[in-house]
Amino acid sequence: MKFHGLLMIIFVCGTVFGEEKVSEPEYAQRGWSTVALGGILPTAEQLKQMHQSSYILRSVNNKLEKVEVEKISLPLDPCGHTQRLGLFVGPDKAIYATQCSLMSKSSDGGKTWTHLRRKVDKNEMPNDHFMNFRVLPDGTWIQARDIKKQGIVFYVSNDEGQVWTQVTRINKQFNNSRLLIGDMEVFPNGDLGVPLTNVIFKDKKSENDIVPWKSVKSLFCLSTDGGRSFSNTRIIGEWGHEINVSKLSSGRLLAVIRYQRPLLPTDPSNIFVLTGSKRFNQPFPYKHLFLADSTDNGKSWSPLRQLTTESGQCHGQAVGLANGRVVVSYDHRYPRVMAGARAVVSDDEGQTWRDEVYYLSNGMVGGFARTITLDGIEMITLTGTSDLVNYDSSIGASYFSLIRWRLAN
Repeated sequence: MKFHGLLMIIFVCGTVFGEEKVSEPEYAQRGWSTVALGGILPTAEQLKQMHQSSYILRSVNNKLEKVEVEKISLPLDPCGHTQRLGLFVGPDKAIYATQCSLMSKSSDGGKTWTHLRRKVDKNEMPNDHFMNFRVLPDGTWIQARDIKKQGIVFYVSNDEGQVWTQVTRINKQFNNSRLLIGDMEVFPNGDLGVPLTNVIFKDKKSENDIVPWKSVKSLFCLSTDGGRSFSNTRIIGEWGHEINVSKLSSGRLLAVIRYQRPLLPTDPSNIFVLTGSKRFNQPFPYKHLFLADSTDNGKSWSPLRQLTTESGQCHGQAVGLANGRVVVSYDHRYPRVMAGARAVVSDDEGQTWRDEVYYLSNGMVGGFARTITLDGIEMITLTGTSDLVNYDSSIGASYFSLIRWRLAN
């Protein structure tokens, strides 16, 4: 059995921005659910036991199966957090797994690892860290930093991070707004893809304010010269945050988007019930995962379509496998005892999805997850968890592991 992302969408509030029209997905008919894919939901105790063992769980056909995997624990990062991570393949198929001040590297397909640390302040987001860091095809390191008054600033280093040189920046698009970056990605052809979120406030507010939002624009731009210049930004959609864009084997781009917005005047009175947010007393009607794709290298994007129906399943990333398969790993947040990373599978590049789910980790704070593949079959997933629910207290108390696994069929 397969389910389609967003069986029915009602499009409202069409907005003209530049020369492109974007529509906002309102709500989905709940004919399917990602609460218990595969027909069976493990208990909190089963998830906890799995997390401590050399297997992950797969729910499919009303059965819960154990899938043997290899798990590699990474050193503890003093400024690490379950939401501070990166995983990517660099030149010569070297694998880089980054936390905050710690970079782990493998040059033999993940069999052995070396670790490079940078000294940073545990209580600050440092400038010299491995967040939004990549390695270009020629070995140059590139990093994007969110500098509030300047926008997103790009730096390169030719000596493995000892000296950084600014090469360009992307300015915010609107007054009274703040520009945020998702995960930049070096695509197989060397292009650098950068997803962005431009948050526009209702009135003049401190740039640290998250709400009240007037609107949120989800953007994408591309660099073909190693981050020295970028194409004009293109609109992916509205209300999208924490965007990750992956290039699939066919060349299609797949954006995995945290869709989160405030209550709108056009919302039905039972919107919190329809979206599942009422179950966890969420202040936002949407805190879910949506998708969009592009067949022209990011110049235009499909309408947003919903992937997860459980509130708090809201941050994810895709990896393309052989034969058109796609795996999206995502965080699951509520209730806390069930928190962790999960993964769903598509056989047609994200158009439809199997009625099954893989449970990858478990902790009171379910961390973000990143997945890569070297051969289109075997995957490596990086994810972290913490048993301290408070966000700040989890800094320096988040434990990351690499999981080497493959689909059961």
